[in-house]
Amino acid sequence: MNSRFCCWGAPAWLSAPARAWAAAAVMVMLWPVPALAQDPSTMVRPALPVPLTLLDALTFAGESHPQLRVAEAAVGLAEIHLREAQASYGIDVTLDLQPRVASRATLRGANFENDSRYGIVVRKRLSDFGRSTSRRKAAATAMKGEELAYRLARDQHAIEVMERFFAVILADLRYQADDESMTVSFFRYKRLADRQQRFEQYSELEVKEREADYREAFVRRLRSDLDRRETRNRLALALDHPDQLSGDLEMPDLAPYSGREIPDYHELLEQVLAKAPVLAVLHEQVASARASLAAAGKHNTPVLSAEFQARDYAQEIGSRDQYRVDLKMTVPLMDGRRLGATRVARARNRLYQLQAQLAAAEYRLRDHLLEIVHQLQINQAEQAAAFAQEEFRSYYQDRSRALYELELRSDLGDAQAHVAETMWRSARVVFERALLWAELDALLGRPLALIQGRQQQ
Repeated sequence: MNSRFCCWGAPAWLSAPARAWAAAAVMVMLWPVPALAQDPSTMVRPALPVPLTLLDALTFAGESHPQLRVAEAAVGLAEIHLREAQASYGIDVTLDLQPRVASRATLRGANFENDSRYGIVVRKRLSDFGRSTSRRKAAATAMKGEELAYRLARDQHAIEVMERFFAVILADLRYQADDESMTVSFFRYKRLADRQQRFEQYSELEVKEREADYREAFVRRLRSDLDRRETRNRLALALDHPDQLSGDLEMPDLAPYSGREIPDYHELLEQVLAKAPVLAVLHEQVASARASLAAAGKHNTPVLSAEFQARDYAQEIGSRDQYRVDLKMTVPLMDGRRLGATRVARARNRLYQLQAQLAAAEYRLRDHLLEIVHQLQINQAEQAAAFAQEEFRSYYQDRSRALYELELRSDLGDAQAHVAETMWRSARVVFERALLWAELDALLGRPLALIQGRQQQ
């Protein structure tokens, strides 16, 4: 019997329903794969504003940074695993194509005839007695943990942007202080060298001492100048703009972090242990590992499935079924390779490991929280000291300027250098306080106060 093929490669003698099933199956196999989303690393980044504010920097610290893309990819992988687990009770459709020729044993000689067969096989798992349920629970809790880990990475990145933004401003203030100090040292050395050369008023030892002071001040100024470039480069990397260094930064308004009362450590500890995102991530990972252990324990459970077959044959023989429905129960009797026991042991070890990591993270969190509280107390005292020093240097500068105008004293340069040093110290204290409170808010699962204040406006 000759075969004539129609569309999709199905033989012309195949029945109409079977040809429809075959065409649908081939279309599914040829369905185009969705295009991947554009790689964020290749996207055109908008230029950073000038001057750059802290709120602008926090806005630009978006999802395109490589660290956040890694965390986002982990969420996507967890979602893939969840979909895979959810599809365990899905319907599988198989197109069975067997073009063949055969010679019957009842006939003499090699009398080959078309004995092709084609069919559609539909399978569906009805029950595996809890195995898939445990797998879905494990995948769902793992995905929730990855989502929490992504939020944690985003909050930590925002704090990193704050820290690097502050570092740029502090580097500029440090450079101003060192530049003033170097200028004073240079003029002192130059004055002594000129007088020693002209009038021999000073000894060679005194001149060399002033020169050594000036050279040391020059090194400090050079180091501060180079540090300005390094801090700007780190900020650009944190903002995912590696080729754009911000030259002009605006002094931030850190009012949301001022006037706060330092809470008691023991009261804070209870809240942090209940709300800390890092512990929430580990709790979800432990729950996922526990569900994975339950799924591994059901590796050898029976599987109940149903199967429907629709077939067409080139040779019609009475023993061949055109349609058939099977109900199948598969019961494992022996696991000679001990796959089930190995999976259980691996899952139990993973659970113990995560439980130990959770306990260790809690210990680290207790110690870190105590350190933050103590640093806030020290910062509070440093703030009062910096304010007193700032007032003193302001009065000292005014007096030095008045005496300089009266030509009674010439230490105005010294006064200006001390004022620049005081400005750097005051800014450092304010920035340190903001970072400590931002880190404490993050431990409590609170949003960043600066962004929250902007959203409320």
